[in-house]
Amino acid sequence: MLSTNQNSLEIDAYTLSQVFEHIESAVIVASLDRKIVSLNQAARLLFGYDNQQLKGKSTKLLYANEADFIELGKKRFNSQANYNEESYSVDYLTASGLQLKGQTSSGLIKDSLGRTSHFVVIINDDSARLAAEETLNRLHSITSSRQLTFKQRVQAMLDLGAKHFGLPIGIFSKITGNQYVIKEAIHPENALEIGMTFELGNTYCSHVFNANDVEGFHHASQSHIATHPCFLNFGLEAYLGAPIFVDGERYGTLNFSSPSPTKAFIRQDIEIVRLFAEWVGHEIAREHDLKALENAHAQLEILANTDALTGLANRGCTDRFLHEQINVAHRLERELVVAILDFDHFKHVNDNYGHHVGDESLKAFASIIKQLARSQDLWGRWGGEEFLVIFPNGSIEGATTSIERVMTQLKAVKLSSEAQDLQLTMSAGVSSLRSDDTEKSLLARVDSLLYKAKENGRDQIQSDD
Repeated sequence: MLSTNQNSLEIDAYTLSQVFEHIESAVIVASLDRKIVSLNQAARLLFGYDNQQLKGKSTKLLYANEADFIELGKKRFNSQANYNEESYSVDYLTASGLQLKGQTSSGLIKDSLGRTSHFVVIINDDSARLAAEETLNRLHSITSSRQLTFKQRVQAMLDLGAKHFGLPIGIFSKITGNQYVIKEAIHPENALEIGMTFELGNTYCSHVFNANDVEGFHHASQSHIATHPCFLNFGLEAYLGAPIFVDGERYGTLNFSSPSPTKAFIRQDIEIVRLFAEWVGHEIAREHDLKALENAHAQLEILANTDALTGLANRGCTDRFLHEQINVAHRLERELVVAILDFDHFKHVNDNYGHHVGDESLKAFASIIKQLARSQDLWGRWGGEEFLVIFPNGSIEGATTSIERVMTQLKAVKLSSEAQDLQLTMSAGVSSLRSDDTEKSLLARVDSLLYKAKENGRDQIQSDD
């Protein structure tokens, strides 16, 4: 009877293993002394063993922590244990030494007499879900950080993706025509540099562009792309990439790869890499919008501070700069020189040659300034044919030399045909800031020196030095 009963139990275990064989969850049937009787297909794939390797072995082999094996033996895996529907999480160990977190349910198998004959355990790998949650939380932290630049966020995201997918090479690329250009990259041997260019057809990203969607290969040498140039040239066994769209237009790809095969990608991997790529696309569009806005603001600022005719600083801009420099010079006890230049007989030019020649004269003067002026000095149109010049940290001698060069160049200017005989000259007054000067007193003194230059015959510089 005992022998028959034992055979009956073996038949029940075999029958049960067949029942469980094709369900999606991993199922392990064990004897009362916790020796493995069978694993279904999902369990064999999850743990990396076949039935023969584990049959008769203790289930302790599958636990990452021996303490869990002992504790669960007391609570659940003994003939006196009551059935408990509550699931629990356990850290398991695969044949390759990798740990995984399994959401576990267990139960008892009883014979026809109601006696417990086997334990059955149902395991769902929760590692992917937990890892995805952690990755998405980290992605949110990266993308919402105001401390990181766009470049730093992309680098952090490449690091995050490489860790999550187990693919150590990460690339953010831009694709134009058949040209594949690396914009950002990580590589364990630093073998990739920004700006490196490849032919698109020689990269796995060509599949992404052809499909216009996520593409992945977990074991290239054992697949239909074994003859692809990317595998032949670089030996990349695993690849996962997604297209990047910017304002609805394809921009490039975000991709991860490895010279070693990896486990097959699951739908969760597909969705996560697609999410990464979508974020990069949104950020590129945002960067473009910000740059366009910055350029527009810069253009508006230029327009607001520039004289339309000459392209030099306008009266408002010149006024503000003068006010600032007087304050700085007084506070730091620095030198400051100011000059006013005025065209000689400009009314005669307009009346006899026309206002277009007058405008041409002003533009010619501005062109000379743009060629000769120092970057730290400001030459601004003060009004009509009058110009104010500010020389921070300047001297009377230095300012006079600069103005003389400009006046000499101006005399050599050849205007349009109807004014070929016209020689342009200017008069100037130059003065330096004094300790008791206000903006008003300084300008009054410079203007008085300009008047003196006019009174003394024009085409000259008068200074208080």
